Amino acid sequence: MSVLIGLIFLAIVIGIALWRKRKAVPVTEEETSISIWRKGKVSKIRPSPVWKGIFVHPGHAWVDILEPNLVAVGADEFTRSVFGSVEQLTLLEQGTMIEQGGKVWKFERGKRQLVQTSPISGRVVEVNQDLVKNPKILGEKDNRKNWMLKVKPLILKTELQNLLHGNMLNRWNQAVKEQLVATLSLAEFPVLQEGGEIKPDLGDELTPEQWEKVARKFFISGESK
Repeated sequence: MSVLIGLIFLAIVIGIALWRKRKAVPVTEEETSISIWRKGKVSKIRPSPVWKGIFVHPGHAWVDILEPNLVAVGADEFTRSVFGSVEQLTLLEQGTMIEQGGKVWKFERGKRQLVQTSPISGRVVEVNQDLVKNPKILGEKDNRKNWMLKVKPLILKTELQNLLHGNMLNRWNQAVKEQLVATLSLAEFPVLQEGGEIKPDLGDELTPEQWEKVARKFFISGESK
């Protein structure tokens, strides 16, 4: 009799164990990975760099991050198109401290001038002397050639948040282009070339009055002639 009772008790224990196993919630692969990561059994994955591509200031100057502590800055394609040919370019000297939103360079052609604002704060470590000697290089679309200054930034991560990037930059560029067309709606020449882009030498066709209108509307510095 005692043997029979023991077998029945054993059967009940096994049955309960099997029932609990069926009711248990399985641990997913994701949960396993997270628990291992939290326990430090594998190296934590570092986030991929997000500071890639061109960042643009609303004043139409761009930043290209070359290294964590080195950036190149220059004038965007909109600026080069609407100003037109540049006869003289004035850049700051190496070692100069600049700040985001402060005056950074000047374009000149005849009586026409444009002072632009810096997209970033920092210390100028290199000046593009080739550009000073030959401003026509500004027409190049290669940022490795048309950059103006190389800067050691002060608070890069913070100031990048004030700039346009990625899809937001693309939408902004489109809006600026549409505003330019509306601003020059009475012009006797086309503003856009075939394909819908701004004519690269548009500024050469603008009258002084048209240029003043464009400068006041699209550039922040307020120093234009």
